Amino acid sequence: MGSFSGRRTAAAVVLFLAVISSFSLRLTAQGTDNCISKTQNGRTTGNCISIKECEYFMKILSSVNLTQNDRILLRDNQCGVRSRDVPVQVCCPSTVGLGALALPLLPKNCGSVRWQRTNDTETRIKEFPWLALIEYTKASKEKIHACGGVLISNRYVLTAAHCVANAEADNLQISAVRLGEWDTSTNPDCQFDEQTKIVNCAPVYQDIGVEQVISHPLYNKTDLSQVNDIALIRLAQPAILNEFVEPICLPNKQLRADELEGLVTEVGGWQARSSSRMKKSTVTITSIEDCQEKYARQNLHIQASQLCGAANANECHGNAGGPLMLFKNGGYLLGGLVSFGPVPCPNPDWPDVYTRVTSYVDWIEGQLKA
Repeated sequence: MGSFSGRRTAAAVVLFLAVISSFSLRLTAQGTDNCISKTQNGRTTGNCISIKECEYFMKILSSVNLTQNDRILLRDNQCGVRSRDVPVQVCCPSTVGLGALALPLLPKNCGSVRWQRTNDTETRIKEFPWLALIEYTKASKEKIHACGGVLISNRYVLTAAHCVANAEADNLQISAVRLGEWDTSTNPDCQFDEQTKIVNCAPVYQDIGVEQVISHPLYNKTDLSQVNDIALIRLAQPAILNEFVEPICLPNKQLRADELEGLVTEVGGWQARSSSRMKKSTVTITSIEDCQEKYARQNLHIQASQLCGAANANECHGNAGGPLMLFKNGGYLLGGLVSFGPVPCPNPDWPDVYTRVTSYVDWIEGQLKA
């Protein structure tokens, strides 16, 4: 997930302009939200965005030997309106370009963005439609929500294994998963759009029962380092997918930890005491070596199957078991799961620790069933 220098990027865009000008083109206008992208492996859904923001095609452009097939691929993926004032746009693949895991039981359409992205901590009503809340039932039959999770298909939610182990220790039963939530104080949720003067309302949230809970077999709740802190929840029935409930993309095994260092990622959840609405913040991935050295002083041994990140906020936003999200090529990819961090949080001197999902894609694949 490396970045290009400004000079290299500019040169690549100039090259792209030269490539497309060598063909006699008739441009077809496409929507900026969705389009069909032609890739080296076939077709997939995509987003019409600036060539400079699309890593998939920037990697092709940066190739020393640009082939005729590459040129045709670039030409065929041009989209939008071409003018001096509008950057060259391409239909950037939203899953292939993300490095998403492609499996028969995982959705091809995932990680879509249907809201206006911002850098503040407030979320929009359609934001992060894959976030989930885990419902626990006490012996008294009282129901509470504690940990978070993330939807990866219409039947499966990923969460942290410690959310399962702690429930068992406290005599709590994981009884349901809530999807399509935004404001925990209302149902259904509605939000007034200041720009359009329109009220956007979501369907009522979905509380779906649990058929099976599968913790990673090597997880040990007594291990202070919390290695293998990952679990799968199979829903008792398929989630109803819509623009408020949608899976996130899973990464493939080629997404290396060193590619993530320095990357600004996002977390979201209902941990903030300041609001009943979902809040979000950014997290900068830090060096795993620095993280290992710091936590070693506390007798914790951070492994390569984990990620560390510095929170860029003054309060906690990501629920335990919730997603660490990577925005790339117009869509979202699951980078990690919230495992543990300093108490109280956030603490600028101590990074939070996440389960690195890439390390567990084989295990996840082995658990999935129709």
